Amino acid sequence: MKKRKFQFTIGRKMVVMILAMSLILGATSLLVSYLTYHARTTAYYTQLGNNLVKTLASQIDPSELDHYYETGKTDDAYFELQNFIRDLVKNNDVQYLYIVRPHGIGVTFLFDSDMEAGEKGEYAGGYCALGTYVDLAGGFADNLDKLLAGEQVDPIVQKDASYGWLMTAMTPVLHDDGTMAGYVMADINMNEVVEEQQNFLLYTGGLLLAMTAVFAVVYLIVIRKSFIRPVQQLTRAAGDYEGGHNKQAFASVDIRSHDELSTLADAFRMMLEQIEQNNTEQKALAVREQQMQSELQLAYELNASTLPKDLPAKEGGYPFAVCGRSFQGGELECDFYDYFLLGPNQLCILVGKVPGSGIPQALYTVMAQATLKSQLRSGQTLETALSAANRQLFEMSSSLYLNVLVGILDGITGQFSCINAGQRAVLALRNQSGFEQLRVPSCAPLGQNENVVYQTVTAELHQGDRVFLHTDGLDDILDASDKPYGEERLRQTLNLTHTRQMGLEQMLLTLQNDSGEYAADKSKISGYAMLAMEYRRKDRAQAHCSLAPGAAGSAQLASFLQGQLSANGLQKRQMAKLAVLADELFVLCSRYTQPDGRLMAECAVPEGEHLMIFRLKGSMGGHDPVEHPEGESAVYAADFIKKNADRVLFEHDDFMDTVTVVKRLEKTGGEEGEVRT
Repeated sequence: MKKRKFQFTIGRKMVVMILAMSLILGATSLLVSYLTYHARTTAYYTQLGNNLVKTLASQIDPSELDHYYETGKTDDAYFELQNFIRDLVKNNDVQYLYIVRPHGIGVTFLFDSDMEAGEKGEYAGGYCALGTYVDLAGGFADNLDKLLAGEQVDPIVQKDASYGWLMTAMTPVLHDDGTMAGYVMADINMNEVVEEQQNFLLYTGGLLLAMTAVFAVVYLIVIRKSFIRPVQQLTRAAGDYEGGHNKQAFASVDIRSHDELSTLADAFRMMLEQIEQNNTEQKALAVREQQMQSELQLAYELNASTLPKDLPAKEGGYPFAVCGRSFQGGELECDFYDYFLLGPNQLCILVGKVPGSGIPQALYTVMAQATLKSQLRSGQTLETALSAANRQLFEMSSSLYLNVLVGILDGITGQFSCINAGQRAVLALRNQSGFEQLRVPSCAPLGQNENVVYQTVTAELHQGDRVFLHTDGLDDILDASDKPYGEERLRQTLNLTHTRQMGLEQMLLTLQNDSGEYAADKSKISGYAMLAMEYRRKDRAQAHCSLAPGAAGSAQLASFLQGQLSANGLQKRQMAKLAVLADELFVLCSRYTQPDGRLMAECAVPEGEHLMIFRLKGSMGGHDPVEHPEGESAVYAADFIKKNADRVLFEHDDFMDTVTVVKRLEKTGGEEGEVRT
């Protein structure tokens, strides 16, 4: 075997090692000394700043701050307090003293020691006059939530591009009820302090460097004889080993130091025996890893088998739509969704999760899902079916259980019944008013306890209502500050206007993308499943449809109105007039809707009231297209609507804009139920 040519001798390596150790010890000593010095100086200036701002805060009436903030006007009392602030700056070791009112993402200046009133009451000497708004940055932005809440904030030390190092001490000015009126803030010049700290580091570091050099020389002389030479013997023996062919190389090593080096020589001899044993174990480990990969692949296939099949085709379609989506995390987790028919117009939906990860959980998931579906298809009530499945799963395993939420929709009546066995809450979109929780009590998971009484909750759905279910992995996603995605963020995403107007599949994809962007580390997202269902059975009294702005939407609107008005027995001439009225309103609203946006059209003919109520909902930028039309054709259309409608109403909220047109219908002399406009 060709011997290696070493670039560094053992002596040189020891020099490097000892120097590194000496430098580390010196640096540690320097760091501890510096931190102690830094803490004392910072504590002094912190106390100085806190005393000053608290003194000024005690002299301020919160109601006066409210007055100056709201009016932006000064008076004699204002200038008196401004002069008092300037006197405090002159008599104390601070650079600036000011009072601000936090709101939004910044603060509004109320007082500033850098400002001086002129002869006519104008300001001079600075730029932070009363009413000046400044966005917060750096440490102030990090504490924005505390500032808005009126909480005490520790002093902030940071470098300003214009003034250098500053320490800002602050204290809130609170009303008697605890609400915040403003903050008193004092800036203390820390440039000299920072310079002194740097000098401390320089002088102390030089002394420690000299001591380190002396220590290293003495230490190297001592250890050369007791350490370096024995190590050189071991090195030569290792070179003569020749890759395991010369096992007697270490027999000639004679180290009589009776310390760790002697033990090391013995350890080398034992190592030769263990190498052969380790090679055998590595081969066995490789076989085991291959077996585990096969088991994981099997588990993934089992998990995929839990996904539902498409519903069978039905002439005329179903009075509902359903869609699910699952996300598999980095580990083998067992989240699933499922849906299937219990009758021609009866749909069963569920989402579930078996806690933990691994092959046992995957197998249990398949068996639990099959057991539950079998009981649900048996014709029993929902409570009876879940109770029977619970007993079976409890007998199946004493350590595993199933968190599941099961719901059944009657497509004819719109009745939705559900039971929550350890899952997240049900979110429902009803009457297009936004997703909210259905009050469904959470019961024990299936298989965890043998004797559980499950409670069914029932809700009535109407056309366009949606139901959303999900497992816990979705709202448990964490951002960079370890804040979970949470149900509130989830509902906000679902309640966005463009999200609610999407199809079910696109809505779920949007939610998955939003939660993925929220995550600080996508590789740490746990698996989850989600399912959305929409009830689509039309009501003769009220129905709605989603329209795209433009000619295609106008044609779809005409078809929708014809079907709804025909179902209520209106004559063709009457339907034509109402269709023109609705189309004119649609054209007006389309002008203020984004090209990729959607408008929701609703047509209601309340029984016995002889009215047609037509609404268009969408994001129109808060603009009332009937009262404030833009353009000659828009003015004509708005006048037509006002003349032919009994009432026109515009509403704006955080979610969408709504234009409502009410047209009274009068009975004709024909058959009962016929009306005329």
